[in-house]
Amino acid sequence: MSSSTPDLFDSLPVPVQPSAGLALVPPGPQGTARRLARELWLCLLLPRLSLEALAGGGAGSDREICVVEGSGSQQRIAAVSEAAARRGVTPGLGLNAALALRPELELLGRQPSAEAAMLQRLAHWATQFTPLVSIEPPQALLAEVRGSLGLFGGAEALRRRAARELDGFRLCSIATLAPTPRAALWLARAGLQVPMESMDELPAIASRLPLACLDWPQAATRALATLGVQTIADLVRLPRDGFARRFGPALLDELDEGFGRRPQPRRRAVVPERFDDSLELPAESGSSRLIEIALEHLLERLQAFLRARAAGTRGLAIELRHRGIPATRFRLGLARPSGDGHHLLALLHERLAHLPLPAPVLSLRMRSTVVTPLELRAGFLPGEAEREVDPEAAARLLERLRARLGGDAVFSVCLVSEHRPELAWRVAEPSLLRSGCAPAVPGASRFLPSKAGGTRPRGDLAARLVAEAPLAPRPLWMLAEPQCLQECDGAPWHDGDPLDLASSPERIETGWWDGRDVRRDYYAAGGRGGVRLWVYHDRGRDGGWWLHGVFG
Repeated sequence: MSSSTPDLFDSLPVPVQPSAGLALVPPGPQGTARRLARELWLCLLLPRLSLEALAGGGAGSDREICVVEGSGSQQRIAAVSEAAARRGVTPGLGLNAALALRPELELLGRQPSAEAAMLQRLAHWATQFTPLVSIEPPQALLAEVRGSLGLFGGAEALRRRAARELDGFRLCSIATLAPTPRAALWLARAGLQVPMESMDELPAIASRLPLACLDWPQAATRALATLGVQTIADLVRLPRDGFARRFGPALLDELDEGFGRRPQPRRRAVVPERFDDSLELPAESGSSRLIEIALEHLLERLQAFLRARAAGTRGLAIELRHRGIPATRFRLGLARPSGDGHHLLALLHERLAHLPLPAPVLSLRMRSTVVTPLELRAGFLPGEAEREVDPEAAARLLERLRARLGGDAVFSVCLVSEHRPELAWRVAEPSLLRSGCAPAVPGASRFLPSKAGGTRPRGDLAARLVAEAPLAPRPLWMLAEPQCLQECDGAPWHDGDPLDLASSPERIETGWWDGRDVRRDYYAAGGRGGVRLWVYHDRGRDGGWWLHGVFG
């Protein structure tokens, strides 16, 4: 190698010399100026993803499990459990060699679709650190976190938190930080979990990065090994022109991307507006306990999905799939948005206890409503919690009653902006009480012209007329259908006695635009025993007197 030929390190940026008007960069470990890059990339590598993505694949520390890829004589081990690794089975080993070493191995076929789905879920979870998250198939996530360091206590604190949360998901991970996404991948593949915030640190670390961390074709790595190249530090001493001629410009571009000499655009992971995930049971089962365990796993994913957005959901739709027959579906409505997995699991337990299953369950699907931001509350000072009333207690009680008794037994009534009494309300979810149903204004209908009187007022005029309308009494108890009353000499009778019309009439003439027009005069009437009734005289085609409600 000629000493006059520039090597791959020659094009690294030269440190900027301090001058008047420029802030000094804190000196690095060797006393030189430490140049912090504009970007900082977190890499989360999941070396056992192909095993952990399979249902039950990672369960049990004593199970010797191997994931197999390939076909025929080319079958090889893609991932192994800890128990199998302790007995000498390693990824890359041929299947026959692995079985000769441990004949009792549990073999699972690799499922790339399951791995891709898990990476997509983890990409949603990683948005709690930054909105710029990118998937690096088949085993890694990359996230640009430079702007988030102040929120998480610095680079090392953020890296440790991400690794700790993945460990809580029972996922094996390697978390690294580097100024470029490709350099972060190199560190993760080499197993160096050290935060590298400056490009000045990469030349010193390059001697600890083997060629295997580049993930290049085997032909290229074997050719480089024959030249005595074992690490990236050895690689960058090669002449650039000669390297490009022999190995192609694409590999040289990858090196330039790793050292920050060439941009590396990343495709951002698309985050959905609502949670939608499925889980297949390890075996077809009708056990409610096994179904609850599967729902608990889905709720863990839902909780991570919502926590990344500081949001909650107002309801869930659950689908239990059977073999050969339609799925069993039910909804879980919430009085207010929630992202508490324990609370949601308790509600689902109540529903499952009263849910008949027509057949064993094969798989489950969980969908949420559109998520909404949570209203955060300040905590109590010491000694204050006992004196305060929990504002969530009533909502939790309502949700438990609905989960136990069903939505048909516990519901709310929502007012509708409609002057026909039978159409002025509807059954609604309790959460709709807080979503602004428009209340009907009693008595306002007298200002709306009848079919013969012209057009219906609109816009500001209608709003003013409604706002100025005097309020007429309405009974609390409305009949589902008006009852026809006896009539004598044009006056209404009830239970054999005449009714005393105690109020002036309230006229309602409306609904002609939808074909269900009414023309009624309503009265508050007194009957036997002091009962007060709400009756009307039908001025339309039916005629007669009708009972429509009872005052309390």
